[in-house]
Amino acid sequence: MIKKLNFSYEKYSMAGPLIDRSDINELNKMMQTGWYGKNKYFYVEKFEKMFASYHQRKYGLMTSNCTSAIHVALKSINLKKNDEVIVPDITWISTASPIKQLNAKIVFCDVSPKNWCIDYKKVQKLITKKTKAIIAVNLYGNMPDMKKLKTLCKKNKIHLFEDAAEALGSVQNNIKAGKFGLASFFSFHRTKTITTGEGGALVLNNKKVFTKCRMLRDHGRHPWSKDLFNEEFSFKYMPSNLQASLGCSQLSKIKLLLKLKRNIFLNYKYYLKKIENKISMNQDDTKIINSCWSNIIYFKTSQIKTIQKIKSELIKNNFFPRPFFYPLTSIPAYKKINKNLKKFKNQNPIAYKTYKRGIVLPSSYLLKKKQIKKICLIITKLVIEENKK
Repeated sequence: MIKKLNFSYEKYSMAGPLIDRSDINELNKMMQTGWYGKNKYFYVEKFEKMFASYHQRKYGLMTSNCTSAIHVALKSINLKKNDEVIVPDITWISTASPIKQLNAKIVFCDVSPKNWCIDYKKVQKLITKKTKAIIAVNLYGNMPDMKKLKTLCKKNKIHLFEDAAEALGSVQNNIKAGKFGLASFFSFHRTKTITTGEGGALVLNNKKVFTKCRMLRDHGRHPWSKDLFNEEFSFKYMPSNLQASLGCSQLSKIKLLLKLKRNIFLNYKYYLKKIENKISMNQDDTKIINSCWSNIIYFKTSQIKTIQKIKSELIKNNFFPRPFFYPLTSIPAYKKINKNLKKFKNQNPIAYKTYKRGIVLPSSYLLKKKQIKKICLIITKLVIEENKK
């Protein structure tokens, strides 16, 4: 039986971890034993093996965060200037920023209205002789058609990467998120399903790419190299034993954490029944078992005023929703690169429609059924009132 700690901060935000006594005990153990000895990264290597095994991959590599995992993976395939990488227009910035950092070209693809993930039909039209890779993102635990993307990449001899930062535990056609492509990326940010505070990882099967990524992660130094003997200029993305010890503890109870996340989702679904014809939620059907990192309500028709009222009313009641991810082509960072916003609105219409219709609901482990019920009552009441007008 897990004994939850008593947190004094706001419980009902978008997301947050479940930290219990087992985590504290593991951290205490690390603090006493994890600093000296021949194997200075004992917990890091332990977590890497555990995490790779969970995803039935041969190799795991822990990094300081998910963005750095993507960075080393792209660097490992010798991504260079004028190479193109296709990404969905709706995702968090970390999917695309390493491409820019490596001076390659980001090619933005529209998303599917069914799952808000990269649309493989539209990907085909964007592939050129310069295309080096596709990064498919499992948005909010949803997953694109990975089988078709894999076939498409194989046909065109380009790399497929899976950004599974938001999909730890999701399953597509009996295959876990994290099993697709050359490498899959994960985040252990404080808001994610398991946390190491900050942290990330990539899992893969290719030994050559794994070895290259491991070398790039530590200033261009192999574990077997001479002390202070670097093979090339590189990054410093090493995680700490402190992060990894928490990761080991969190991962050891992954079944329970996924069950709790599913229960939050199922409670939302139950208490929103009265308006189920007006909304859709996380993809969860015969093809996809969603791990429900965050819970989304998406309005089937444009109801901007209703969404604004819902957000305001939830905040008044100390519940803190978050907006749906914006199209990357619309945010200031990318407007500086791609100044033709009208072009992207026309090119990626689903992305520009989707972000306006979604709300990320509070999804913290600390939410109880009575709070979920209250959130749903607020939403249901406002939706029904607005549709009567």
